[in-house]
Amino acid sequence: MLSRLLLLLSILLYALPALAEPPPGPEGVSDQAAWKKKEEGEEEEVSAEEAEKAAEEERKRKDKLARVIVLRWKDTETDFEDDALRRNVRSRVDRPDALFFPEVDLYQNGRKLMDKTVVPAMQPAVVPEGNIDIVLQAVEEVAGVGYGALQPHEWGLKAQELERMVELLWFVDRVELREPLFLLYSQIGRAAENQNLPTPPFFEQIGNQTVNYYWYLAATMAQQEPALMSKVTDQEVLGTLNYYLDELQKGAYPTIKVDFELDDHWDSEAFAETWEILFNGLPVEPDENAQVPVFLGRNDIYLHRMDTGHGLSERLEVTKLDDKFYPVMQNARKRMGIDFIDQLFLHPNECTPELDGDILNYLAIYAKLHGKSEVYVAVPKEGNPNKTWIWRYDRKMANLSLVGGGNDAFPIRFALVFSSGVLYNWAAADFDDEITESNASNLDPGLSSRMNVDLSGAILPLIVELRMHYQRLLVNFGGEFGFNVSEDTDGWVEYYQTPGHQNDEDIHTLDGCVAEPTTDEEGNTVYEYSCDKEVMNNQTLNRHLWLGAGVVFGRNAALGFGPRLGLRWGWLNMPHGWELTLNPGLAWQPPVPKGGDRVRPLIDIDLRGGIDIRRNRSLVEADNPVHPIFGMTLGLGLTF
Repeated sequence: MLSRLLLLLSILLYALPALAEPPPGPEGVSDQAAWKKKEEGEEEEVSAEEAEKAAEEERKRKDKLARVIVLRWKDTETDFEDDALRRNVRSRVDRPDALFFPEVDLYQNGRKLMDKTVVPAMQPAVVPEGNIDIVLQAVEEVAGVGYGALQPHEWGLKAQELERMVELLWFVDRVELREPLFLLYSQIGRAAENQNLPTPPFFEQIGNQTVNYYWYLAATMAQQEPALMSKVTDQEVLGTLNYYLDELQKGAYPTIKVDFELDDHWDSEAFAETWEILFNGLPVEPDENAQVPVFLGRNDIYLHRMDTGHGLSERLEVTKLDDKFYPVMQNARKRMGIDFIDQLFLHPNECTPELDGDILNYLAIYAKLHGKSEVYVAVPKEGNPNKTWIWRYDRKMANLSLVGGGNDAFPIRFALVFSSGVLYNWAAADFDDEITESNASNLDPGLSSRMNVDLSGAILPLIVELRMHYQRLLVNFGGEFGFNVSEDTDGWVEYYQTPGHQNDEDIHTLDGCVAEPTTDEEGNTVYEYSCDKEVMNNQTLNRHLWLGAGVVFGRNAALGFGPRLGLRWGWLNMPHGWELTLNPGLAWQPPVPKGGDRVRPLIDIDLRGGIDIRRNRSLVEADNPVHPIFGMTLGLGLTF
């Protein structure tokens, strides 16, 4: 037997080094270190994929959250990053997860249609994919028409027809729109050249030179992305575009600088963490002065938010160099800050403020860009976060509705709930304080002979509870009065909690009982018992006072509705002790009319699981000081 054990041990010692080596690589990979490195690379790749997936899930989650645009009051510092303002707004709009953004994000001049007959509610916000096919089909049809196939005036009509199609691609916010717009510019320029009439809008003065404007615009796009030139098949058009492109590269045409500085402040790192700048669908980097030089003509400017959603959009189209730079952020702040606030507070007590058409367009576009989110506009009046006015954008009516003004709304919500159900505490006690002949011989100094503990003790509670909700935070306290409905138990029995009788040596037991014989009326010998016994406290209801805290989940958490999880710590008089419980629950608003903005009915379900901890001077403390408890209650109440 010993020899077999030694043999087995030898085999294990021999095999351990081999087991410790990494597994052999696949065919063609002989270097173990290289194979291990390859495996680690695959793990890193999987981790990157998981991280990207998690980021996408987080983005989708944020897309559904309420978005609050904060307009900063002139000459104040309170903005969308102010913690007090965020807490107040989240509480008053009942959206604990609301996201906050600066007013410049609401500026959507680039996405607004040029057609002024389109009402705000019908603003499309994003160029649909179907428009690309329409443009490409029109470009292909015109490209197949030879110069001699149309008269000059017919070419002029064709140029006008194509020019109107530019508005089908009214804002380039993604790279897929660049090629169709480039080809459209090329064919408009060709049609304009064939009409032999060098007049606006097809010919413009750019700097000191008159240019075919749409060929010039096509060349500016090719200067930003040279690969577009390979899409031109007409050699005459290609030659002219190459000429314009060469002139652009030589600096023959003037440029204007688009400035992204805001309030004379520029933090390049913070800006890059917040926004990505796109010009005509391609990313660009501003210089150290927060500026991007661009050629005259049309430039679509878009700030894409790095976290979630969309930033401002601007369509800058200039042919004359009146200014050396264009302060896009400052213009957005002025229009969506100062001007917008002036309109909101022109008649502050009106439920629906009267706004200019372009601001209504911006609101409609912003809401469509974030179709799953509620959109709010908040203004801290005079920079005071405790006097914040809030409006909600109504998608159907395409206007703003006043939610609350100034400090007219208390940020804490309350709920009063009355409930009942069934609880089990495993320790309903029944105390026998009667002395009879049958049990006299079994009396002992302890309590066990007089106490019956029902290990499935049932309680019917009557509960009144007051809750306070601030965003997701829940603080509650209440009183609970319980009927002991266990079998063979008549109410509650416990020691009186009186001063001087809180220690074991002070408790009166039956040790001093004396049996004295006597004769009854029939001449039989009977025994009379006398002893020092303590009087017990017998009650129909016990009392449980408790204090709790927890967290409420869901979009209506600040109102008090939704699933929750909390802890409670309470004080019991019978049995004498403490109670600690974990309380998951759900508050639901029934489909009945509510009594105003704050008063709403609720139906509540509460589960309970925890322990009772019996304190000294309790009948059951000596038996077992800790008992499990669980149960469920159903309640009705009101939030206010």
